[in-house]
Amino acid sequence: MSTGLPADREPDWPALMAILADCVAELGNETFGDHLTALLRRSLGVEQCILFAYTRGDAMAYLLVDNRRYPKVAGRLARLYAGGLFRQDPNYPRLRQLLQAGDRQEDAELIPMPEDMSPAYRSHLFAFPDLADKASLVIPAPDTIYYLNLYRNLARGPFSRTDLERLQALTPLIASLVRRHYRQARPAALPARHEDAEALQALSRRERELCLLLLHGHTLKTAAAELEIALSTAETFRKRAYAKLGVRSKAELLALCRRG
Repeated sequence: MSTGLPADREPDWPALMAILADCVAELGNETFGDHLTALLRRSLGVEQCILFAYTRGDAMAYLLVDNRRYPKVAGRLARLYAGGLFRQDPNYPRLRQLLQAGDRQEDAELIPMPEDMSPAYRSHLFAFPDLADKASLVIPAPDTIYYLNLYRNLARGPFSRTDLERLQALTPLIASLVRRHYRQARPAALPARHEDAEALQALSRRERELCLLLLHGHTLKTAAAELEIALSTAETFRKRAYAKLGVRSKAELLALCRRG
């Protein structure tokens, strides 16, 4: 059953406006991604959505992964890409160029799937069930380039010219939502580098939130305030997290997450 919009029909604007309202209401919250992907599925028939953050130090992290039919497969693709495959992406030089340009907030760019993919990169990207086409949004923000990859499946077929025109029209809106969400994101929605996510898997949600805040430069006191918990509770979360991870200090936590 198709989850998207037939090519010969106009969008169901009342339904889309309701989803958009949910996106705005959930800015900064953990559920924002669910509403954003619902908007993309309903308006464009997107089967899979992966949002990355490219940051200084040539680091790539995945922030959002959505594929209802194959969630584990999509997660593996996101980890593979963030782990180093991104350097084979034909769009990688553009990401680097925009990041090196500084803090100027350029307009977001829509990039259809490049035709000059290497065979090795294409085999990685499309060696997964049902993927037929990809379109990307490159969204510059201070010190970060958000990179939103949208995939169509074989049943829906490649993005049509109408689809791309519709996506182009939505691009400023999507870019604004993404920038605003991650600018005011609560701890559970903080960007996590690939290495951070891997290293902190064993922790509880609150322990992971605390460690992410520490990795983002917070002190224990400011992290406690951000999480709206007592300093003593934050100390307990830190003690438990450090014991599970086998580290004794913030420096060791940083070394564990950023090794390699």
